[in-house]
Order: sequence, then C-alpha cells, then structure tokens
Amino acid sequence: MIKTVFLDMDDVLADFMRGLHEALNIPYDYFNYPYKKGEWNILGYQIKLQGSIITFDQCNDCCDTLFWQNLEWMHDGYDILTAVEYKYAPAQIYLLTTPMPNVDSPTGKWLWVRDNMSMYYKRTIITQAPKHLLARPDTLLIDDKDENVDGFREAGGKALLIPRPWNRAHLQADRTVEVVKEFLERYVR
Repeated sequence: MIKTVFLDMDDVLADFMRGLHEALNIPYDYFNYPYKKGEWNILGYQIKLQGSIITFDQCNDCCDTLFWQNLEWMHDGYDILTAVEYKYAPAQIYLLTTPMPNVDSPTGKWLWVRDNMSMYYKRTIITQAPKHLLARPDTLLIDDKDENVDGFREAGGKALLIPRPWNRAHLQADRTVEVVKEFLERYVR
C-alpha cells in the first residue's frame, strides 16, 4: 500500500521545456517535438537545429527566480494532479523537485508552488540530493526522468514514468493522463 506520493514538478506539472525554449528564444512545440524522441538532450539537438551552441551555463543563467515563478502549467499537469488527488489524500502527496544550480532556482520554484498550488507549499521538497534516497516500499515517485524512476525503483520504492517525448515512454506521450490513471488503479489507498 502506498502511504506517500512524491510528485515531480518540472515537466510533470510546470512546463519547464517550453519556458526554457522561450527564455533562449528558440522555437518549441511539445506536440511537434523537435528533438529525437526518447532522449532528453536539449543542448545537443539545439546545436543541430539552431546552428549555434547553447551551453548548460546559458540555460542555467535563464533559470532565475522569475523564470520559475512564471512557468505555465504543462498542458496536462493539472489533470495529472487531479488524477493523483483522486486516489490519494492531499496529505499523502508531496512535491519533490530538483533545482538548477542557479542560486535563485529554489526561490522561483517556491514561488511557483505558492502561486499555483498553495496547499502544497508546506509539502514541497526542493533538493539536489538524489530522489531515490526517499524510496521505501510504501512510497511512489511520479517523474518524467528515466534515471529518477529507475533509481527510485532500485532503492525499493514504486515509480511511474510520466510519458513525455524525451523519455523511454514517449510512445505513450499522447495519453499521459490515462497512463497515470491506469497505474494508480493498481495502487489504490
């Protein structure tokens, strides 16, 4: 039985990829994903698509307080949250997110949560520590990053990889909310 659900923020609830592309002035369309599916390698593909080198430092510099605070919801982020809240009490749900190295990143993430999900403000964990350190048999991680999901499972927790064009579940990216609901049916309170 799942007692605690850890819900990732970036690209599960908040649209980090769109925000980053806008900050870098690079065209982006989630529904016509411009990069190789199944891989999150934004820097490598921008070099090919844009003819210039975008460095990690340039991306990190964009990720200041206002960047995070002003991110929009993912097109299906609210529906994912609603599906999770339908199966688990809000007191069982925590946001678990990793900030960029930019020192203003955690503050911006806090402000996004405050402005968009105020009931989770005191149930938000922002950490550079690996997410798998929180894994237990009664915990569930919902995340879009293959490595986070794998590490959480290997550490003894349960995990759901949110289908996105950049991960190995990309073939299901057009039915993300249904995948979440199907998965949660197996782990009812």
